[in-house]
Amino acid sequence: MHTLVRNPSLATPDLILYNARIYPRADQRSLAQAVAIWNGLVTDVGTDQKILKLRSRSVKTIDLRGKTVLPGFTDSHIHLLNYGMMLSNVKLYDARSIEDIKEAVAKAARKNPNGWIVGRGWDQEKLREHRYLEKTDLDDTAPNPVLLRRVCGHIAVANSAALKIANINRRTQNPEAGEIVRDPLNGEPTGLLKENALGLVEQMIRYDDKVVEAALVTASQRLLRVGLTSLHCIINNAQELRVLRRLWDAGRIKQSIYAIIPLDSFDEAVKAGFATETNNGCFRIGGVKIFMDGSLGARTAALSEPYSDQPDSMGMLTFSEEKLNELVVRAEDAGFQLCMHAIGDRALGTILKVLETTSRASARRKLRHRVEHCSIIPLALMKRMRNLGLIASVQPRFIYSDSWAIDRLGKRRSQYLYPFRSMLKNGVPLAAGSDGPVEDPNPMEGVWSAVTRPGLTNEESLTVDQTLSAYTIGGAYASHSESSQGTIEPGKRADFVVLDRDPHSPNGKELRDVRVVQTFINGELVYGS
Repeated sequence: MHTLVRNPSLATPDLILYNARIYPRADQRSLAQAVAIWNGLVTDVGTDQKILKLRSRSVKTIDLRGKTVLPGFTDSHIHLLNYGMMLSNVKLYDARSIEDIKEAVAKAARKNPNGWIVGRGWDQEKLREHRYLEKTDLDDTAPNPVLLRRVCGHIAVANSAALKIANINRRTQNPEAGEIVRDPLNGEPTGLLKENALGLVEQMIRYDDKVVEAALVTASQRLLRVGLTSLHCIINNAQELRVLRRLWDAGRIKQSIYAIIPLDSFDEAVKAGFATETNNGCFRIGGVKIFMDGSLGARTAALSEPYSDQPDSMGMLTFSEEKLNELVVRAEDAGFQLCMHAIGDRALGTILKVLETTSRASARRKLRHRVEHCSIIPLALMKRMRNLGLIASVQPRFIYSDSWAIDRLGKRRSQYLYPFRSMLKNGVPLAAGSDGPVEDPNPMEGVWSAVTRPGLTNEESLTVDQTLSAYTIGGAYASHSESSQGTIEPGKRADFVVLDRDPHSPNGKELRDVRVVQTFINGELVYGS
């Protein structure tokens, strides 16, 4: 961890990057050519002529040959362990039929004939059969217990072997805020599990620390390749947080970490004296994650009107107003930022109603509560978010992946789907992320999606500057880090991303072709050569 210097310009640099197109702020087009760094901190930014005057024999210099430099990217919402596990588990993102899924499971069973088979990424909207999976699709494929999460992570299918291990049968009661989907004729579980019901099976799967370590390190290294220098990690459990901290202390995780803890760890964290850390540390406890609903793909997002393609359902709220009210009071009393998951407009409306009646203005200003996702947000809800000073932690690539949601919501409601331009116009600050492994964590994929809005109306498109700002300045603000990161300025961490071309130059379609060639964290080259 680096201590910020009161007058960094007085320090003699140990590294100079020059001959570059440097955007000190992603939301502005003003350019610099060179940057001076000392002890992992920026000391000066300016022209080559100005900065190279600081050069001495002991100063290392790097000629970037005209490449573009931006502040390091932040992913404001990523499941780091899940992303790392996904890289080694069965990947079903490209499956286009149930047969594709069965073949992938059978292949995994041949490699691992006795253990659990865990996978992720299937999407019934992309399957030829256009339906959810059931246990009968998997029972003849492998004798192993099998659990396959949908791409969104909010529903999964388990085969009969997995259901037996978890003791799930026709007599098993649904857990709170979860559903064991059943055959309407005989009441037997179909294998499909929604929301908290997934935990009945997942608690049966145990990973030792070495497996968790490998997944976290692999994920971190993969993210360095796409310029991610800061991560807001959605933590699963105490084991993950403990291992992540150990790896970071040992220097095996390079990114700065803002750890968002799960609600079921909240009481333990409070007893241990933890609270949201608003200092300049590079590994900090952040907020507490509260799920208010599910996802559009699972039809568990809580809507104010029925789903257009399933008129008997409006999704599900995870907590009542009374329970959320209690959680808000407890979190603010303990000094924890609230990171509240809301996909549907009913979930968001419930959050806003509770905060308007319960939350203290002084606590909101200090803690900077966040709403994660904000997928469906009419104008009236935007204005209430602004009045409460809430941050919208959004995932721009959802725009591309959820283009099918027009049929799920209907044309009228679809105008409120990811309305990022209106959110900024109405004073709602944006912090951008991926929700990886739900989406590709490459920020340039998110920039492309927010600018071009494939499949959705262009009226809500963001500019390149606005989107890059959400991945830099916005992420820093959402984690109380704006004094130490998010821009390339004296006194801030030397976290940079070097691109093969200027993202302002290509047309919208070419944005996803922009590549990271180097990533610097605290002045150290951590990716590239």
